[in-house]
Amino acid sequence: MSTSFEHIRGKLSFMARQGTVKAQEDQGDNIAAILKAIQDYSTSEREPGCLTYRICRSGDDFFTFEEYANAAAVQEHFEIEGFKNLLKGVGTGTLTVGEPKITYYEEI
Repeated sequence: MSTSFEHIRGKLSFMARQGTVKAQEDQGDNIAAILKAIQDYSTSEREPGCLTYRICRSGDDFFTFEEYANAAAVQEHFEIEGFKNLLKGVGTGTLTVGEPKITYYEEI
């Protein structure tokens, strides 16, 4: 289990466990919309390095499971507008309570 991905050379997966972070009151639907926009972009031809992007929700808890071709594809993902919008909302403290926990895994 790792909190960084730079050392991974091949296909990698990661879990962004927003489930460990609660949405601010009345923000669950906003988080869902942001994640859905990221999913729509990431699973299109515009982000070929993203192999899987799944969103799960239980109330105000969110979980994403993502797979990328390599570390460069993850870095590319971090540069898309939808991801930056998510970070902006998290950074202001108005979208979530705390920050998402991300764990990276290398496929074996």
